[in-house]
This record gives sequence, structure tokens and C-alpha cells, in this order.
Amino acid sequence: MKLYHYWRSTSSWRVRWALEHKKIACELVHIHLLNGEAETPAHLARHPLGFVPVLETNAGANLIESLAIITYLEDTNPTSPTLFPKDPVEKARALALAEVINAGTQPLQNIPVLTFYSSDTEKQSTWAQHWIQNGLDLYEKLLPDSILKSAEPFSVGNRLSIADLFLLPQLYNAKRYGLGLDPFKKILAIQKHLETLPSYQKSHPDLYKPAE
Repeated sequence: MKLYHYWRSTSSWRVRWALEHKKIACELVHIHLLNGEAETPAHLARHPLGFVPVLETNAGANLIESLAIITYLEDTNPTSPTLFPKDPVEKARALALAEVINAGTQPLQNIPVLTFYSSDTEKQSTWAQHWIQNGLDLYEKLLPDSILKSAEPFSVGNRLSIADLFLLPQLYNAKRYGLGLDPFKKILAIQKHLETLPSYQKSHPDLYKPAE
């Protein structure tokens, strides 16, 4: 398989993290989103909007959207560590948290949205900060207070889930746009723990930053 990704894309990071967690071999192909590479005919054939990530399966199918790709990895690798809780209620909670980021937070920081909103970078940052804070406020409220008492907190239950894979990359973006995280005590507790995981470290954007 091949994963077409961009080093700083939070959606790409989610899939890289899933691959590391599930120990699935995959070739990573970097697609630069800022120099025109994403608009080449070759990449537009993979994704008509030129977005990432795109997973090219062994059979040659191109799959888009991080949640759909991770679900495919789950379905086709049932013996590897799962990212979806088995309990139906816990699974629904994990997916809801993931969607807080996936549907209501991250899309509002996409490059096309920011540039359509304003060409002024300061206004873009203010816009991004507003929507990141809005999303994290909701995420924090949905987390149980017991997280603050756990030695190894996760977003749902006692293991890594789809929710965590969407949360941590969003915190990376929050830092990029200068949003302080001090109000989010439960989120910070989760972040501190997840940053110790090898799968987090091996999928981190800084490892994939292209040479200048």
C-alpha cells in the first residue's frame, strides 16, 4: 500500500498514527500542499480536490478521508490492535469525539477555508483560534472527570482509540496558531500520556518535514 500524505496535515497524521499503532506496512509518499504538487494531474487522479491523505490499496483503489481510511485498515486487519471500542456505547462515544474534531473543528482550518476567509494571516490565525477553541471546549466537556485521576488517561476507556488519533493532531494545530491549552485540563492530561506512546512519536509530523 501507499499513503499519500503531507507532513503537517492533521488528517494525514491520523492515518500515519493508525498505521503505526496497528503495525501495518505502508509506503509513505509526501505530497506538498503549498508548491503546486497537490494540483498535478497525477495527484488529482487520486483525489479530485488535491487533498490528502489518500491510501492506495494493494488492489489499486484510492481511498480518501482519514476516518474512512482508518475504518478500512480496521476492517482489513482485524487481528491488529483495534482503535474502535468493542462496547457499542463506548464506540459511539469515541466516534462522536472524533467527529467533534473531524467535522466541526479541523475543516475550518483547511488552507482553502482560511484563504477564502481572508488573505490577511493575522485574521486567518484569529479565525483558526476561534474554531479550535470552540471544538476543544466541546471535547473537554464530553470527557469524564475521572480522566484527571487516571495515571494513563485516554479519551475513551483504558486504551488508544479513534478519538485520540483525532485529538492530538488538533492540539498540534492549536500550538501552530498560538492557542493556549491551559483551560483544557482533561485534554492536557491525555496529551501528556499519549506523547509517551511509540506510535505517537513515530507518526509525529516533525519526523516527516521535508528538507528546505
